[in-house]
Parts: sequence; C-alpha cells; structure tokens
Amino acid sequence: MTYTGNISKDILWSIIIMSVFILPNLSWMVRASITLAVLVITLHQIQLTITPDYLEYKIKFFKFTIYRKLLTPDNIKKIKFGRIGWSTKNAVVKVRRGCNFSVGYFHSEQLINELEEFALANNIEIQKTRDYLLLEKYYSHN
Repeated sequence: MTYTGNISKDILWSIIIMSVFILPNLSWMVRASITLAVLVITLHQIQLTITPDYLEYKIKFFKFTIYRKLLTPDNIKKIKFGRIGWSTKNAVVKVRRGCNFSVGYFHSEQLINELEEFALANNIEIQKTRDYLLLEKYYSHN
C-alpha cells in the first residue's frame, strides 16, 4: 500500500516569519536562495510504499522524483516506534547504509500498524519506547 505525506505547515510559517525580519538585510542572491528553499520545502511530497518484500521511500517535487530508496529487510537495522507530541504515534526506520526516515508526517495509524506487521513478517528488530507503549495501552482499551 502507498502512503503520501507532507511536511508540517507550522515549520513553514516559522520560516516565513523569521525570513520577514532577516531577508531585508541580506543580498538578493541570499534572498532568492532562501525563497527557493522555502518553495521546495512546501511543495515536496513524500511517499512510502509497503509490500511484503520491500519498502520504497520517495521524495517528489511535483511529479519529479528527487530521492528514491528501495529497502529490503536486509537493509533495515530496526524500526523504532515512539511518540510525537501528546498522542501521535511515530516510527523511525533505521537503515544500515543511508538516511533513516520517520513516518510521523504521514498521520496514519494504519501505516504504523502495517510497518509493525512488515517488521514481524521479515524478522526485523522492533524497539518500542515507554511512551509508545503507553499510547498502545491507552488506545487499545478505548
């Protein structure tokens, strides 16, 4: 199944507010670079596809793929389940070579469950934080 996520817009607003105070004092080249970076940050999209054999992680800018990583179970060290904020579950996929990635910005409970099933089916180490276990306990009773 394929999941799609975007970066939090709160981060974007803080960058914009800070740049209003900083940008007027900088050269046009620096201002153009910052503006371009903010555009890329806001317009990119992240996709995670989970199949029984592999995970595919993509970062796209419009329709163009900027970064693509195909992860087989051999390439994954462990999946660490944790918490973001008060009640948001998160998972970080720890990779043997390359960049680790988090799935908190997908905002999908089903994705977290599917990642756990993928890890169990492929004998990948699972680590759950104490906070995550509390969330599991709380949401399993309600």
